[in-house]
Amino acid sequence: MIDSIVFYLYGNGEQFELRQDNKLDGKKNQQERGYGISSEYCNEYISSLSKQGIYCPSITKAIKTNSKIGTREVLEIQVSLPKLIYGSNLFEIDSEDLDKIYAALLSRLNDFGIITTKEQLQKAIVKRADYSKIVKLPDYLGTADKVVEAISKFNYKPSSDYNFHKYYCGNNGRSIKFWNTTQGYVIYDIIGNILANGFTKTEQTIIKGYNDRQVKRTALRFELSLETKGSFDAVIRRKIKDTEKKKDFYLDEILKEDLAREILLDVFDKVFSNLAIGLLSLPEMENNRLMAYLDGSNLSVRKQEKLYYWASLATSYGYGGFQEQVKLKHKGGSVDRCKKEIALILAELGEMNGSLPNLIKFLRTELEKFDIIKPKRVN
Repeated sequence: MIDSIVFYLYGNGEQFELRQDNKLDGKKNQQERGYGISSEYCNEYISSLSKQGIYCPSITKAIKTNSKIGTREVLEIQVSLPKLIYGSNLFEIDSEDLDKIYAALLSRLNDFGIITTKEQLQKAIVKRADYSKIVKLPDYLGTADKVVEAISKFNYKPSSDYNFHKYYCGNNGRSIKFWNTTQGYVIYDIIGNILANGFTKTEQTIIKGYNDRQVKRTALRFELSLETKGSFDAVIRRKIKDTEKKKDFYLDEILKEDLAREILLDVFDKVFSNLAIGLLSLPEMENNRLMAYLDGSNLSVRKQEKLYYWASLATSYGYGGFQEQVKLKHKGGSVDRCKKEIALILAELGEMNGSLPNLIKFLRTELEKFDIIKPKRVN
C-alpha cells in the first residue's frame, strides 16, 4: 500500500532529543543565498547492519537556517515500511501494521541514540510517500519481466518523460517508468529487482528460493512516488474529504486502503487509456485479419481507413510516437479533435479482445481488488 515514506520530527526538545552516544557520524553543510543546512547522518552503523542482512531507515538531523523564518532543527526519517517490518517490499503493509511500524522505528531510533516516543512519531509530518501495489500474475500471462516488456509500448504519459530500464546482474529484470518533476510512476519486475539488489536476510531467502525454483517470477509491482511535499499534499487533499485547507498529514491519515487504491487506479487509467489500448491492440492482428476485422465492424470506409492509418503509426512509433505524429500533422485545437475522433471511432468499434487488452483488463481488475500481500504464517 505504501512503500517508502519520508517524514520528520521537530528538534530542540519538541519531538526528539539526541543522546551523547548517538551514532550520527557523518556531516554535511550546504550554503545557498538566503538559507543554509547543517546536517548530521548515520553512515557506519547503517553500513554494518547492511552487511549483516538487516534493513535500516535513513536518518538525518538537520539544522535549517532561513533568512525569513529563522533556525529550525528537524529529524528526517526515510524508511521503506515493508522492509522495516518484513525485510522485503515483496510484501505489503496496511493500517493493521501501524503499531508494529511505530515499535520498530522506536527500537531503531533508540539504537541510533535518538530519544522520542510513539506519540511523537504519530505526529511526525509526512513529507512524501510512495504508494504501491503488487499484482500476482497467473501462469498464462507469463513472467513479470515479459509483461513489463509487453506494456512498454505505452511509452507516454502527459507532461512526462519515458524510460524503459533493464536491471543488470544477468537477471533480465525490467521496469518501465514515467516521471516528471513532481511524480514518478514505475511498473517493475520486483523479483528481478531483488535478484539484482537484495541484501536483507528475507531477500536472501527469496533469492535462494528463486534459484531453487521454489519462487516464481510472477510479481508485478506498481508504484507512484509523490516526489515533493507540495505534490504529495495536493494529491492527498484532493482525495480526502474536507482537507482542502489542511497543511500537514500524518501516517495514520494516509495509510488507508481505499485512498491507496483510488490514487493508484487514477494514474493507471491515465497511462493505459482506452485510446492507447485500442491503437496498440489492433496491430496485434495480422494485416489481412485486421482488414477483415475492420471490414466487418460496420464502420464507414472513411473511419476504417483512418483507424488503420493511426494504428499503423502506433505500431511503428509506440503510443508516444503516435502522439508526436498527431502533433506534426495537426495544429492547435485540431490535435485534441483528432484524438477525440479516434477515441469515438474506437468506442463505436466496441470492446476488443486480444492479448494486450486482456492483459490491461486483468491488471486493472487486480488493482481494484487490492488484496494485501503478507508473508505466510507458519503455525
